[in-house]
Amino acid sequence: MEHEHHKIVKIEGLKKEYPLGGDRSTPALLGVDLEINATDFAIIYGPSGCGKSTLLHTIVGLEPPTAGKVLIRGTDIYHLNEEKRSVFRSQKFGMVYQSAFWVKALSVWENVALPLLITGQPEKRAKRQALDALEELELGQYANKRPMQLSGGEQQRVGLARALINNPWIVVADEPTGNLDTHSADMVMDTFQQLNKKSKRTVIMVTHNLIYLPMANKHVAMRDGRITSVGLAGVKEEIRQELAGVL
Repeated sequence: MEHEHHKIVKIEGLKKEYPLGGDRSTPALLGVDLEINATDFAIIYGPSGCGKSTLLHTIVGLEPPTAGKVLIRGTDIYHLNEEKRSVFRSQKFGMVYQSAFWVKALSVWENVALPLLITGQPEKRAKRQALDALEELELGQYANKRPMQLSGGEQQRVGLARALINNPWIVVADEPTGNLDTHSADMVMDTFQQLNKKSKRTVIMVTHNLIYLPMANKHVAMRDGRITSVGLAGVKEEIRQELAGVL
């Protein structure tokens, strides 16, 4: 596949501070270094406020860092101006959030096709791509329903189909199971895992739920704005205890 390069994400010396007024600021990221390979399923985890979501938003170009680099297949995305960075993000990343956002008057396939339709792609071609994305995730039977007719888990899987519509290099998910019951969450995570293994897609996910760590091949532990470990090693007991109620 086009997006099978060895290092698809390389982060160097990433720092992020939020100004508080005057000379004061609060740090969110403190010198983060990270590499993610193409076809990795990487889960970023850690206690609330550790910087997980800030790191994710910086990777996709939404949070300009105070210092450091984010390289996506060699492109330093923060050397792009805001408009070019937005185009890059829409083409190279597919994004899934904790809550899906729908145009309720449109059908499932129309919502999935929306990123293509708003860029002027012909409806016939956009519909074909939307249906293909739904079929890839075994959701074709929902194409003509309204999103609000689906369960929460089904809606999240449709949201993933929409994230795939532009054939992105990387699928990024921020707490995608946060609003779901256990059964629905398991179904959504199974879909992410199948997408990674069968379609060889790079997946980067933020979660507080350690139950899903075995599904990923790369575990990125964070604490206080820093990455404390990367790899397949077991989760440290002190971190287990901090993440309330997940085990």
